[in-house]
Amino acid sequence: MTVALWRDEYRTGHDTIDQQHRDLFTQVNQLYAMTQAEPQDNAAIRAQLTEFAALAIAHFDLEEALMIQHDYPNFEVHFKTHRALVNKVQALLEKPDHSLDELPAEVTQVLADWMVHHIRGEDQQMIRFLQERSAVAMVGG
Repeated sequence: MTVALWRDEYRTGHDTIDQQHRDLFTQVNQLYAMTQAEPQDNAAIRAQLTEFAALAIAHFDLEEALMIQHDYPNFEVHFKTHRALVNKVQALLEKPDHSLDELPAEVTQVLADWMVHHIRGEDQQMIRFLQERSAVAMVGG
């Protein structure tokens, strides 16, 4: 079952960011499938969470570098939403293996909902700003 369904409406128009978003959706779907398996494989879940965190951090690093490079006015708010998600995933990773038995499928739904909300809100707003800034720079250049 797919808990995080990629839709074209989530596209930002930045090819690298859009591919990273799709990769994050794939990671969440794989994690969801693992939470549904019987018996649950805690080592595999931990590895999947670790991979999700690494991809999310790399993705956030790219977005944050673009925001800094272009003096994005909502950088602090956007940055804080990134850190909040990373902190949630890190808190899950700090749990002992046996507590991952209790990792509910709802966690993956929360991740999926967060990504959709974040992409449709902050990310698309940021990319529009960067595109407008680039258009102004090209016209002025």
